Amino acid sequence: MKKILIFTILAIFVSIPIISQPGSGRGFTFYHDLVYVEHGSCSLQLDLYTPDGAAMTGGIGVTGKETISTSILAVDEKPPVPVLLWIPAEGTDKFPTPVAGFVGNGYAVVSIEVESNSTGLVNIVQVIKYLEENAGKFGLDTEKIGIIQALDNEYIATIWQIDMQNYKSVSEAECKLKISAPDDHDFSQLQSSENSSDIILFYNKYLRNGTHTESDPLTLRCPFDSWVDPITNTIPATSYHLFPTTSRGENTKGSYLIYLPEDYSSSNDRYPVIYWLHGGNGNSREGSWMCEQMNAAMERSDMPQTIVVFVQGLPIGWYNNSKDGTMPVEDVIIKDLIPHIDATYRTISKREARGIEGMSMGGYGSLHLGFKYPELFGVVSSIAPSITTFEMERKEVITPAFEDDTAYFNANSPSTLVQKNADYIRTNSAIRLLVGDKDFLYELIREFHHQLQDLKITHQFSIAKDADHDYKEVIKKLDSNSFTFWKSSFILTE
Repeated sequence: MKKILIFTILAIFVSIPIISQPGSGRGFTFYHDLVYVEHGSCSLQLDLYTPDGAAMTGGIGVTGKETISTSILAVDEKPPVPVLLWIPAEGTDKFPTPVAGFVGNGYAVVSIEVESNSTGLVNIVQVIKYLEENAGKFGLDTEKIGIIQALDNEYIATIWQIDMQNYKSVSEAECKLKISAPDDHDFSQLQSSENSSDIILFYNKYLRNGTHTESDPLTLRCPFDSWVDPITNTIPATSYHLFPTTSRGENTKGSYLIYLPEDYSSSNDRYPVIYWLHGGNGNSREGSWMCEQMNAAMERSDMPQTIVVFVQGLPIGWYNNSKDGTMPVEDVIIKDLIPHIDATYRTISKREARGIEGMSMGGYGSLHLGFKYPELFGVVSSIAPSITTFEMERKEVITPAFEDDTAYFNANSPSTLVQKNADYIRTNSAIRLLVGDKDFLYELIREFHHQLQDLKITHQFSIAKDADHDYKEVIKKLDSNSFTFWKSSFILTE
């Protein structure tokens, strides 16, 4: 009977592009640190985002990994796209750029490094020359170029004209849009729906003949080695931050989104923390709906006031250290991110007030990390976890982390880890599994539930009727209130 079940599941998998939670929305290709001009030993660089890809050339994180491309059309088969140049304020890094989300609206976005003592539009002219020389390579329409520049307390959007090369500043342009944004240090005013809509409509009018492509930056997929999410647009009620990833080496960074309780700024209280892990092909923005629901649950007092960290894991990193060491996702979370959060925010920095939750690949990750480090996580929640076997997973999905090594895969599996640490977990951890009865992983998750029972590990196992492999469906269709779990599981006393 079990063999029949496995073959049935394998047959289903053939029709599914990736077992872990699939990404939604459009992708983009990101070219990092392209040199656009050289002055002797000095050089100036730019970042380029082009629409409709999912690969990264140049890389911002992984070394020694083969670039994965899921682009549908070759560059020479796509119509060239207009270009938006982002000119950051002096002293501001070009990456990540706050307007990268416009790539979803059909524009190539270029963020440039400028000379601190640059006068006029010298660097802009140099960038445009570079783009013209490489227009065919990147699929750019360099006849249609817009410029967005950050100035004191405002942003200026304008259209590039050849005579602008004689101007002293972009603000001299006649055709322009001004966005007032005093003290916009986190770019939240620039990225507001009203201002971003005004900017896109302005460029659509002059660069795309009024053609409008609707896009939600929260649904843009990340390139495959995005330790830092190139899209800085935040989930509502969160903020975007970078942190040092010492586990990856010096001068490397990762990003995260963080939700702080409503009374955080007006109190001196300390708060429990939930680390929320996205699914396969996902990113930290994937937790948008969950953040909204948790915020509402806190307002209803269904769950305690809680800090929620939306982790930026690699799209197919599995929350494991890769076997070859190039993707230390586990170490980045355990050794870099958690200490950073505890040092930066008023957390209750003990295991009983630290939880972890995830969906699909993130559900696997919450079990993997929660069971491997039970001394760090007192509360473990997993939604539709991708608990599969090495033989069931598509090789392109697991090879980056596990290579062709069944033993390494099995050693890191939640099934192995929970058995290894069962004695500690049995008496110290609050655990739950959530799954829909229409999920293609349902039977495998049910088997894991039985394993926990056999190990005499108390846990909640809740099945959402008629729910598929979608965390929104699971939460909505559960018979019980899923958020009270956190209230009953956290121990908040110091």
